[in-house]
Amino acid sequence: MKIYGFASDSLTNIWAGIGAGRWAVGASDNPTFSKGRLTKAAKMPIGAFGILYCSETGCYTTPFVVYSSPDPAETITNIWSDPWVLPFGIKPLGNPTRSLTTAQVKDLVPTVIEKKIANPLTHFITVQGNFAFQPSEITDADWSILIEKLAI
Repeated sequence: MKIYGFASDSLTNIWAGIGAGRWAVGASDNPTFSKGRLTKAAKMPIGAFGILYCSETGCYTTPFVVYSSPDPAETITNIWSDPWVLPFGIKPLGNPTRSLTTAQVKDLVPTVIEKKIANPLTHFITVQGNFAFQPSEITDADWSILIEKLAI
């Protein structure tokens, strides 16, 4: 199955997005990068699964279901302190009161264990900003563990 990973610099931003039922990505001044991200965003289907990663805490948190398509014409200025682009609706399946460190992911998630993945952030569910809207492939067993540990 496919899952979309999105990173946030702070727990505050994650709570804001969950409360608003929206997620988005930071704006970029690089037109080539922005065009590529727009193309990838258009391919993310409603009903897709996603997960958030908090750089501040170093944890995966808050799985969600994509509730609407990313809107290339909208910039969000009233949820986060900086303007964010390509906003889309999310239905959170949890919140940051539950989280998994990368070390915990290495110990609990079947694919990470079986493949001996050293860095889940780059080789399991990719969350770097330059990979926004690019899905990662996980198994049903992986998703089951993430839901068991992170859903509320």
